[in-house]
Amino acid sequence: MPDPERILVIIPAAGSGSRFGGDVPKQFLPLGGKPLVQRVVERFLFDAVVTRVIVPVADMLLSAVKTSPGERVQFVAGGATRLQSVTRGLEAAGDDVDLVAVHDAVRPFFSIDTFHATLDAARRHGAAFPGIPLPDTVHQIADDAIASTPDRSVLVAAQTPQCFRVAILRDIVARAAREDADATDEAGLAAKYGHRVQLVHGDSMNFKITRPEDLVMAERIYAEWGGEGDA
Repeated sequence: MPDPERILVIIPAAGSGSRFGGDVPKQFLPLGGKPLVQRVVERFLFDAVVTRVIVPVADMLLSAVKTSPGERVQFVAGGATRLQSVTRGLEAAGDDVDLVAVHDAVRPFFSIDTFHATLDAARRHGAAFPGIPLPDTVHQIADDAIASTPDRSVLVAAQTPQCFRVAILRDIVARAAREDADATDEAGLAAKYGHRVQLVHGDSMNFKITRPEDLVMAERIYAEWGGEGDA
């Protein structure tokens, strides 16, 4: 009988959240009485397929969260960039991993079905991400004027969790480190380095809390769900 598949989730949470404003990084602001990142962690822990969750946080916060809420969760010191935090999460995981999902700490309403579909696509293709069509026309701007208008039918807004065979994720973060490169998401970096990254249809509810008004909307959604976000 084959060994069970080992699925690691990395939730980079070391960022300052400067676009949100305020003294507390947005991933530690409350949603339904608990920090956003805790809501995200608990949602993954509800899923039995997840073997382990690693959360890279800022060094100054590590002592405050060093007591793990469970044996499946580990907090580690994050890096100055998202990729550095993902790298440290991989280092902490060691070799006991088959598939890795990287998820934003401020996307509390991701669909478990979409997560499983993205994992399945990563099994088959090596890398996968959820994305949704752009609802609005997008213009490229130069000198505060429209320079071009891309065809939005071939564009999607990337979401997380983005999933990878562990060897592929290790390859792309190592190459990025050697080239001193950075990226806003791992799927784009994998494509840049020649890997096929399969699109999975995402969910409009899986929005990223970036601005104060996003958190207000998230609170309303959480209240309407009546705590279903915990499941």
